[in-house]
Amino acid sequence: MIKNIYKLIKSFFVSNKSYFLLGIFLIVGFGLLYQLGISHGKSMAKQEYIALEAKQAMDTLSQLIESTKQLTKTANDASYSLSQQIAERKLYDEQSNQALQDALNKTANDRSHCVFDDSILQFIDSARTNAAQATTHGFTSTTDGTMRITRKTKK
Repeated sequence: MIKNIYKLIKSFFVSNKSYFLLGIFLIVGFGLLYQLGISHGKSMAKQEYIALEAKQAMDTLSQLIESTKQLTKTANDASYSLSQQIAERKLYDEQSNQALQDALNKTANDRSHCVFDDSILQFIDSARTNAAQATTHGFTSTTDGTMRITRKTKK
């Protein structure tokens, strides 16, 4: 029986060589196409992964840009507020200096003998107190021109 199978196989290959070669070419061709498909699938998956990573990096960068814009806006608002406070403080100081100068001009003759009016001394004392407070606690002017303490510092 084995001899019969061997003869059958031998006769098939001898008489059908072209079919045999065609079969081998088809098997090799399908194998190559299969490998090409696997390679293509891997490269597509790799491209999708790279695109996903790039999108995540872009999202992170967009968030960073947005937070930077917000921080810049906050800093600009604080700078504007501080410049307004400085301008108000300068105006308040100029008004105080003018009031003091006017009060001193009224009593210029008395001061030649080292005599000061009570209102002038009270004004000088008030200015000294305000200056000490601004030095130790900081100042923030308000719209009504008065000083307020912004933070307490420990001595």
